[in-house]
Amino acid sequence: MPELNDEQQLNIFRSFTRWFAIAITVLVAIPTLYCFAIRPAGYSYFGIQYNLDDHMVYAGWMKQAMEGHFTFENRFTTDQQPGLTLHLYFLVLGWVAKLTGIPVAMTLARLGFTFLAVILLGRLIEFVTERIYPRKLALALAVVGGGIGFSVWHNFGRILELPANPFLKDLLLSRQPVDIWQPEGFFLYSAITNGLFMVSLCLILGVLTSILRVRTDKKAIAVGVACFGLLMNIHSYDVLLIALSLVGFVAATYGSRIITTQWVTRSLLIALGAVPFALWFVYVLKNDPVFQARSQTLTFSPNFRQIFAGYVLLIIPGMVALYTKQRNVLIGLGLFAALLIGLNVAASSHLTDSYFMSMGVWCGLFGIVVVSLYFIRPEKPGMALIAAWALVGIIAPYFPQLFQRKLTMMLSVPWGILAGIGVAMILETRERGQRNLLTALCIIVFGATGARWVSREITLAKKDVSSTTMHSIYYSNDVKEILNILTPLGRDAVVAAYPGIPSPSHNEAGEKIPDSFDTPLVADLNPIFVGIAGSRTYAGHWSETPDYANRRAALNKEIFSPTPHLRELGITHLVLPINGLKEQQPLETYGTVIFRGPELALIKL
Repeated sequence: MPELNDEQQLNIFRSFTRWFAIAITVLVAIPTLYCFAIRPAGYSYFGIQYNLDDHMVYAGWMKQAMEGHFTFENRFTTDQQPGLTLHLYFLVLGWVAKLTGIPVAMTLARLGFTFLAVILLGRLIEFVTERIYPRKLALALAVVGGGIGFSVWHNFGRILELPANPFLKDLLLSRQPVDIWQPEGFFLYSAITNGLFMVSLCLILGVLTSILRVRTDKKAIAVGVACFGLLMNIHSYDVLLIALSLVGFVAATYGSRIITTQWVTRSLLIALGAVPFALWFVYVLKNDPVFQARSQTLTFSPNFRQIFAGYVLLIIPGMVALYTKQRNVLIGLGLFAALLIGLNVAASSHLTDSYFMSMGVWCGLFGIVVVSLYFIRPEKPGMALIAAWALVGIIAPYFPQLFQRKLTMMLSVPWGILAGIGVAMILETRERGQRNLLTALCIIVFGATGARWVSREITLAKKDVSSTTMHSIYYSNDVKEILNILTPLGRDAVVAAYPGIPSPSHNEAGEKIPDSFDTPLVADLNPIFVGIAGSRTYAGHWSETPDYANRRAALNKEIFSPTPHLRELGITHLVLPINGLKEQQPLETYGTVIFRGPELALIKL
């Protein structure tokens, strides 16, 4: 069989990329379609199983866009605020939602950007390797790749509660790998659960591809500027991750002597795209006290062993892809391997939510990564950029700032690309039939955790409980009627409901079943009022509501008080179960009942 030329190989790969994009988009649509199909008659479904409360934050912004606002306020609090938040993605999505409704708009965006992300990822991989087989495998593993989460799988929480291999349980310090619970670090899991992460990935890929293109084509500057600016507005944490990765990229390209002054200058012009939105971010931070409080939410990165276990299946063959017999490469890989070992050893003493390391220590370890990249110095610019993203991505989540956990963003993508190339290097010399069989086996193993994510989405819907354990998947006609009453009131209604009572599953003997929850005894409706009705709420979200724990406690206290004074908290409407909670006062004690359904009542205070 004659060998294909470069153009023929490119056309074949692009055709494969398109069909693969269609297949992945269909795959991630299946859970949503299934959950809609089993929706109980008369119940509402918002298209969300995982982290429903976070999605109601997004829906709240969309609702304000539907009302005609260009900038947004935080309606998860009654605090005074200037309403300066500008989020272009949810602004446009809100305009779409005026035609389709919020759940449909969010779902269509998630699926559309999943398809686009696969296409853009294929374009980036074209810069990394020329041959079809490693390109296909790199694309597949970057999309579906995960870690060993499938071997200790849980549907809820972050602690290993279920029986597990003692060796793994001890190694993981009884904590779950991140590929079980942190979707933003992985392509497929984000595609299943969160459209914001997918549009952010599209912009990341647009920036990185532009960086590679401007080496020879200055026309790519405009695309890069637009992508970088939008990324700063839509998911600003990613700008820091890209900046850190580009430092490593400079080291790698300087080591291989392929960097040029012109290339650096054009890349800096791309970086300037983030400046206008960065300045607006600083302005909002200085002038919006609610935004200031929100920015102080603790989101520490997990124990390093949790991160390592979430990517280890990709890291091992990924390092094979970087391997050559050159002495400098061996030094670079040796330094990075030593760093991994050291972080795993040090992780045994990092058992609480806190910074893993100080800024000085972090800078020293980041320096080791940069030096490693200088020695590894891949000859192809595309490979150098992916290597920088992958290696820097290991240390980035421990940058000692409160948002550090966000810096695992899509780390499976560069390691998946490297893993695909590494596996191809190992398998491509084998007989074709054997190679295809082993390739399929690799994809199954690397994608096993992804299969569990799909399964969990369906399980949560069957049990009618979100991953939060505090929110339902389906909402009764009572909720629909209450939303219909509240929606015309918009922000003028400050609505409160009991913050929720989870329902752990029990066996026939009455014993709690580990890692199992049923429909909440009382679902937390507070974020639903904000996201769907556009109301404000007193205590609605663990991150968006400043001082959430104390406000939740104050709300509970007043609900159960013999003489409730909820009006003094700024609340205008209250939603309570008809049958009452333990120690709940009669409904009329709180105010005028303006809606009474079989399950819920809406009370005007």
